[in-house]
Amino acid sequence: MSHLLLVEDEPVLGDTLQRSIRKIGHDCVWVKRLSEARAVLKRSTFDFWVLDRNLPDGDGIELLGEPARNQTMVLVLSAKSSAEEKVEGLQAGADDYLQKPFSFQELSARLQALERRRPAGTSSVPLAKDGESPLWSLDSDTLKVLAPMGWVTLTPLEFKCLSYLIRHAGKIVSKDRLLREVWGFSLLPKTRTVDYLITQLRKRIEPEPESPRYLITVRGAGMKFTF
Repeated sequence: MSHLLLVEDEPVLGDTLQRSIRKIGHDCVWVKRLSEARAVLKRSTFDFWVLDRNLPDGDGIELLGEPARNQTMVLVLSAKSSAEEKVEGLQAGADDYLQKPFSFQELSARLQALERRRPAGTSSVPLAKDGESPLWSLDSDTLKVLAPMGWVTLTPLEFKCLSYLIRHAGKIVSKDRLLREVWGFSLLPKTRTVDYLITQLRKRIEPEPESPRYLITVRGAGMKFTF
């Protein structure tokens, strides 16, 4: 059973979601405010967060940058539907973004996709060395990557995407393939989600993000990781 934290201030929607989430096999704790969520997170850990953005005491995405996030997968719910607002949520570290109103069937499918995308718990693996010093290493227990500039902590989705590209280093991986293998989509949406995530990864691991040397875009074909 997975443990899920639901942060939603609308009483009817929150109650309905909590009941429905429990019916599909998740333990669900429901709170209505950021302050309540922070209090719960001091004593409990969760596999998933489902966060509303418009809360009485702030924006739900404020939680994304806090230490309690750890390896938690996060789905943001919001009536905010502009492209800029969705990008803001994804760039803040959300793993998925679902616009209100929505059907519970869609929410359930999104949670299943997040479950498939959760990183496997393996130990640190050195990938490339300069003499005896590792240049690249992945640690899925902490979601950290050792890049040439030092250790960097990634979000679960960033870690899974980078791990996938590194495992296929030197090969071109199409965006459709990333959406299937990393995001877990079976029906491919028209989205720039891959581009947004790659931009964030470059900011974290590239010495010069505007002139990348590791995460390379192959125009018209996809992405390629090079050591």
